Amino acid sequence: MCLVSATAVPIRREKDVSVRVGLVLGGGGVVGASWTVGALQALEDEFGFRADQATRVLGTSAGALVGTMGAAGISPAAMAEYATGTASRGAQGAAGPYRVSLWPPPLGFGSARMALAMLREQRDRSLGALLMGLLPRGVVHTDPIRRLVERVVGGTWPASPALRIVACDYASGQRVTFGSLRAPQSGIGEAVAASCAIPAFFQPVRIGERSYVDGGIHSHSNLDLIADQDLDLVICLSPMSSSASPPSAGVLERVVASRRRHASAVLAAEAQKLGVRGVELVVLEPGIEDLQAMGANLMARDRAEQVIATARQSVTRTLRRLAHGSTLAGPGAATKLPTLAVSTP
Repeated sequence: MCLVSATAVPIRREKDVSVRVGLVLGGGGVVGASWTVGALQALEDEFGFRADQATRVLGTSAGALVGTMGAAGISPAAMAEYATGTASRGAQGAAGPYRVSLWPPPLGFGSARMALAMLREQRDRSLGALLMGLLPRGVVHTDPIRRLVERVVGGTWPASPALRIVACDYASGQRVTFGSLRAPQSGIGEAVAASCAIPAFFQPVRIGERSYVDGGIHSHSNLDLIADQDLDLVICLSPMSSSASPPSAGVLERVVASRRRHASAVLAAEAQKLGVRGVELVVLEPGIEDLQAMGANLMARDRAEQVIATARQSVTRTLRRLAHGSTLAGPGAATKLPTLAVSTP
């Protein structure tokens, strides 16, 4: 477990002064969503803090789904019940089955335009988008994701906290933050579906005149997109990055471990942007126990219960080990959130 603060001096406020808190939830597939739910449970257990108490919530991919639920007031416990299949029958069937469409056939490049656009940019972030553009178009419909959001949350964006959902334009390769003034208008369900649309697996999501795919193409967390939001404290739950190094036996395990190392490097660079602005940052990511529970298959649904329980325990232990605190203000009395000095490059 890694905890990072972008400033060496903790924020301290009186109990009657509100602290503007940003909550950033990264992607990481089904197991990443499960880990995030467990981490949110730990934050609620220790500090009484929930997503709907934040000033702003930014979600990417699976984190967009969890963040939307949390911003709408759905408790981590209720999310855990859904993830583990113990929710009521009505809630469990809200999404419906996934459908596969093989017409038109997924032949050739999924988005040659995006690949070419990223080739011209030649930035570090562009490589992932370039590769995703070269992969064939996905064949699985995202309708169940949209329906789940619309039936559980409703069709309107929450007024508070301000919710932002990150997706990627499938032609330009640029990040789009749905819910912001600069983004195209969209329903909350289709925005989450677009953020979750993994290239070569899910079909791109059409919103207005353009198509969108997974917001994690450039970054699993997109933490830098919240840097200019006038916040005192940002809490980032990043299930896809990790400084831990469990034994990697198989090829898939090595590939996932490499992705996690890259995600950690990207996250460290994004964290520096918050540090420059004097925003205090807390980053929580999986430790060795978590990674062992999560496994190498990011879409493994049968690991949800174990991953949630492990994350809840490991994050709780990490939070309790820390001695110093920052004020985390929500409805009612303020609480203290532990912080550490800078540990990013």
